[in-house]
Amino acid sequence: MQIMNDNTTPLQTGKKQVLTLAGSRGRFRVLKKDDKEILIPAYEVPENSKTGDSLEVFVFLDGRDGLKGTTAEAKAQIGDFASLEVKSVTDFGVFLDWGIKKDLFVPKALLRKDLEEGEDAIVCLIPDFDGLGVIGSCQIDEFLDGDSSSLKEMQKVDLLVFGVSEMGYRVIVDNRCKGLLYRNEVFEDLKIGEKRTGYIKKIREDGLIDASLQPIGYKAASQDSSPQVMEALKAAGGFLPLHDKSDPDLIRKELHMSKKNFKKAVGLLYREKKILIEENGIRLTD
Repeated sequence: MQIMNDNTTPLQTGKKQVLTLAGSRGRFRVLKKDDKEILIPAYEVPENSKTGDSLEVFVFLDGRDGLKGTTAEAKAQIGDFASLEVKSVTDFGVFLDWGIKKDLFVPKALLRKDLEEGEDAIVCLIPDFDGLGVIGSCQIDEFLDGDSSSLKEMQKVDLLVFGVSEMGYRVIVDNRCKGLLYRNEVFEDLKIGEKRTGYIKKIREDGLIDASLQPIGYKAASQDSSPQVMEALKAAGGFLPLHDKSDPDLIRKELHMSKKNFKKAVGLLYREKKILIEENGIRLTD
C-alpha cells in the first residue's frame, strides 16, 4: 500500500482510491471520502499511520457490510477485461477469483456458456444493477467500444486472447478494441486468457485491429528477435543448425518466429559481431 498525497478523484467502487484515514471502529480503521465511510481491517493499515493520512486502497462493496477497502492487489478493476478463475458455480451464476477476499459475481444472464469450477473466464468488470458494486459479464463484445482513434499503426499494445477462429486468435487490444492475430503469423500456441505484448499492423475502416506479436518494420523486428536468437544459441551451447536455407517450419518450431524475422535477427547479430555465419548454421563468437 502506498501513502499518497492526492485524494481529489471521486469515490468509485471497483477501483484503487486514495482515501483519508479518519479513525478506528473495533477491528477496523475508518477511511473517508466524499462524506462516505469505508472500513478496512486494522491489520492492513501501516502501524505508523495516523488520522489525516491519505492511503491508497482498493474499494469494493461487501454486501450488507457496505463499502470496504483492502490493500490486496485486485487482478482487475471496473472497466477492465480480464481472465479470472471460476471459484464456485451456483444456480444464479458463478463466482470468480479477482484477487481480493470477496469474489466477483457473474450473474447467469451475463454468461455466454456454462462454466465449471477451476475454468478460466474472460469477463468485463461492470457496475452492478444498482450501480453501487461491481459484477462481471462474459458478454464482452458489447463492451468493446471499437474506438481506435487514439491508436496508430506500428504502436506497441497490450493484447488479451479471448477467442479462436479459423483465421486466428481474437484479441482485446489495449483494453478497448477487438483485434485479430492471424494464424499464419503466430508461431506458437496461445491460450484463451493469455496476455501478450503486441503491435498494430493495420487499423481497419471498421475499427478492428490487425495485430502482430512481432514488431512492425525491419529495424524493430531485428531488434526484437535478436535477443531470442541469442538466448537459443546460448541454450544450445553456442551453435544452432539454422540458416537462410532452413525450412521455415523448422525455424518456427525451434524459435517461435518467422524465417523472415530470423534472417533479420541474424543479419543484425552478424553486423554486431556477436555471431558467425557458417555453412550449416550460426555460432556465437565468444
